[in-house]
Amino acid sequence: MRAPSGCVTRSLANGARPLTRLWGCKKSLAEIWSGLRLITRPGSGRMSVDLRTRVDSEQAPVEAGRFFRETLPPLLDSHQAQIAHGASELPLEDFCIETDGEPWTLCWHEDRVSVEAGNHGTARVRLTSEQLSDIVNDQSTPVAFMSTRQLDMPEGGLPDFLNWWLVLRAALDGRQIHARGDVQFDTDIRRSFTPDDSDEEMRAFLEQAGYLHLQGLFSEEEMAAVEADFPKAAPHFEKGDPRAWFATTQDGVEHLVRMEGFDRYSEVTVALIDEERFQRIARIPGVSHTMTRKPGARVGALIKPIGVVKGISDVPWHKDCSLGRHSYECCNLTVGISVTGADASCGQLRVVPGTHRALVWPAPCVQPGLDLEPIDLPTRTGDVTVHLSCTQHMSQPPVTKTRKVLYTGFGQQAVDPEAAEANRQRLNTVRSKTHTSISQQPGYLGN
Repeated sequence: MRAPSGCVTRSLANGARPLTRLWGCKKSLAEIWSGLRLITRPGSGRMSVDLRTRVDSEQAPVEAGRFFRETLPPLLDSHQAQIAHGASELPLEDFCIETDGEPWTLCWHEDRVSVEAGNHGTARVRLTSEQLSDIVNDQSTPVAFMSTRQLDMPEGGLPDFLNWWLVLRAALDGRQIHARGDVQFDTDIRRSFTPDDSDEEMRAFLEQAGYLHLQGLFSEEEMAAVEADFPKAAPHFEKGDPRAWFATTQDGVEHLVRMEGFDRYSEVTVALIDEERFQRIARIPGVSHTMTRKPGARVGALIKPIGVVKGISDVPWHKDCSLGRHSYECCNLTVGISVTGADASCGQLRVVPGTHRALVWPAPCVQPGLDLEPIDLPTRTGDVTVHLSCTQHMSQPPVTKTRKVLYTGFGQQAVDPEAAEANRQRLNTVRSKTHTSISQQPGYLGN
């Protein structure tokens, strides 16, 4: 299955894998949603990048009939202000959600959403009860179903589901669907920083734009030492290993393109990311980010060859929370270390500033009609990029030479670590399978 081209390709599947949930929660669904709250305590006059509103131990079971009949309608009414403006800019077709054979239809009429029993939609998705619970509890998304071949839509396609997913998230989480003009900037969103700049200056920019470009954090000599460990680590990553991603180029050659857990085989990498100059990045947001990844699984090493035609090397537009768990974990920090330089010809990162502040499609492309513009992030060897997990970004396919980059990051401590870890592992399992389930659009093929 290839990722949707132009965000209109229909993705069909059946035989969805049941997913386990529920952590002995004794609260009702209504009680939990009425109690959604920001876990952070933002400073006065400042934005905060801690957007969490849920904890894993407070998930509620979802019974489809009761949810659509009793729970969802009052939530749609109470969050009408968060829904109406943004939804009016979406092409909302009547949408049927059929759960274990029981159909319910969401309809948009005169700035309001109604819920009707039966199938009256021009688009329809079939979900298991487990999948519906995952959607409702923000443990999964339509993009996750598409990425693992579990999206079952007899009529319509992924864009229909994503448009209504925005409505559901607004109703369930109290988030406002993005409308034109909602996100404004009072700073130049195209700039870079150096290690001499203050945390406060970088924090203010990160909160507004959702990314940072930190020039010259590491030297070319340090990056050469890291690059020398790539071929040494490669024999430890074989086909079928969930830590290893492979992609095929137009000449039919299969390449190892991602090594998760690279730090297990690169002492120089561990030494660099443990240094204060790098650990400082975790303090920039001012909300207690820390290295939450375990030793031996802290760093992914990526190699981006030219002309990929099968698999995923150049990940298309997405938020890191596009597969689920936004309201439990965002915003985490994703940090890229440029082992080799990158620009438009060799696999640079691109971002859409401000998308961390917008409830929009999380993937697989920039939402049609979005008023926020993508920008390029060219880097030199030793530069570091930082983006929030809610900031939409992509890797541009290389044209002239292969790019090498390390990715690691910092997260926020979970309120309930045990419950969070179990659900996080389920999501990681989904993420590890995406490169074998779908393929990126072909990279540069010389034409």
